[in-house]
Amino acid sequence: MPITSAGIGSGLDVNSIITGLMNVERQPLTLLATKKSAFQTQVSAYGSLKSALSSFQTSVSALSSPAKFNVQTAISGNADVFTATSNGSAAVANYAVTVNQLAQQQKLGSAGFTNISDPVGTGTLSISFGTFTPEVLIPLTPSTFTPNPNKTNLNITINSSNNSLAGLRDAINAQNASVTASIVNDGSTNRLVITSKDTGEINSLKITTVDNDDNDNTNTAGLSRFAYDPTAAVGSGKNLSSLQDAKNALLNIDGIPVVKSSNTVTDAIEGVTLNLLKSSNSVSVNLGIATNQDKIKESVTAFVDAFNKLDTTMRNLTRFGGEGGSSGPLLGDSTTRAITNQIKGVLSKSIEGAGSLTTLNQLGVTFQRDGKLALDATKLNSAMSTNVKDISALFAPSAKATDPLITFSGSTSKTQSGTYAVTVSQLGTTTTNAEGTINGTTATGSTTNLVGATGTVAEGLSLKINGGSLGARGTVTFSIGYAAQLDAVLTNLLSTDGLLNARTTGIATSIKRVDDQSAKISSRLASVEARYRAQYTRLDTLLSSMSTTSSFLTQQIKTLNANNGS
Repeated sequence: MPITSAGIGSGLDVNSIITGLMNVERQPLTLLATKKSAFQTQVSAYGSLKSALSSFQTSVSALSSPAKFNVQTAISGNADVFTATSNGSAAVANYAVTVNQLAQQQKLGSAGFTNISDPVGTGTLSISFGTFTPEVLIPLTPSTFTPNPNKTNLNITINSSNNSLAGLRDAINAQNASVTASIVNDGSTNRLVITSKDTGEINSLKITTVDNDDNDNTNTAGLSRFAYDPTAAVGSGKNLSSLQDAKNALLNIDGIPVVKSSNTVTDAIEGVTLNLLKSSNSVSVNLGIATNQDKIKESVTAFVDAFNKLDTTMRNLTRFGGEGGSSGPLLGDSTTRAITNQIKGVLSKSIEGAGSLTTLNQLGVTFQRDGKLALDATKLNSAMSTNVKDISALFAPSAKATDPLITFSGSTSKTQSGTYAVTVSQLGTTTTNAEGTINGTTATGSTTNLVGATGTVAEGLSLKINGGSLGARGTVTFSIGYAAQLDAVLTNLLSTDGLLNARTTGIATSIKRVDDQSAKISSRLASVEARYRAQYTRLDTLLSSMSTTSSFLTQQIKTLNANNGS
């Protein structure tokens, strides 16, 4: 019977021999596993880098808006009379504000009804909005009602399905328009109250009816009971009572009378919104507009901190451990070095056309020997005291025009920095678009704005034309601040076809190649081990057979020798 257990017949340790041989054969697998681990470490490191860059972009993106640096405080001397806010473009100054009258909306009330289910008649109610001018006796001038051009009439149909006081109320409110209706019980009867949602004399109410019940649209019966023509006689088309007249807000700013339809005044003082709360009883209240230096310092500090946080991450990823130390997973990596150079390249150049401030150093922001940024508070305070309006241009997109009646409204990521000539061929209004050119190319008009044409270097540059003459209007110099430039660089780096994604995609390809090589080697090793085992099993069998033959021959020799001796 043949020997099947390797090493049993001959004493040869076949399993140990094969294990040793296979360990040698598996060395390429070990090398590939080490290589794959190194690639995976790089992928993880790039993930950390990508996360750090994304966090940095979030910070700089928030700082690429002029509003982060054009910050002001608006302080009312009496917050019970009015409060105020500033968008950052107001002149730093003090104003004397007197609130003589608050704006209010008109309220109309009907005659009393016993029950809210009482019928009101059928037909159509038409509510108009406009300005009522009372009659003047000397010289005799009749009263008038001038429609508000920005509002359309509201038409309410009353039929058998809603022919009640409650039905009329609900029909008006269902329009969800510029009036509301409610029913007030005065203790003995129910009265319909119709209220304009908007304040100001321009939102006075006029109600006309088509009375289907008696075909008389002005009497005090049927649906015409709800007619209200302020120019008509009481009981003949003026059948509701004015519970509260529409009024404008009346105020005085530094001796200048101001009339507004709303208690939220946005266009009396440029850049300032006033929220009127009550009359000041002819007493002026101070309004102070000042630069909010704390907010500006907060934004500059946030920029420095965001960069330093990114710098720390990148240095940890690329550090040299030295003798016995642990080096970073991206030590010597060309991609990381390119990213570092792009970011520092932006911070190292000046921002031309931004005004009197052109470098971060002028704000007190400088690179230190360790590669981080530091902020000199004294230098920043000095810059805020002398050039505060130019600080935002160091971080955000901005434009300066040689014509004081042209102001910067906005830009896009495609707008390139430069100096562009501007011509105006038509001034814009709320209903007519401005016309003209920017950098010699016809611009797109948008009310009072001219916008740079698509496909040009000025694409997306929006300029507000605040009046002035037609023809050549000088030049506009557009610049892109540090935060805005960094935002663009980071967007490119983090994009699907950016440097980081290309590098990680390349590593992923390398990992797959290693896996494929490992699979091929593993597949080959199975056949190699089978071959070794077959070879050494045969050797073991041969050696065992030779050992048996040797023992037989030895025994035969011993027997022959014994016989000869006898």
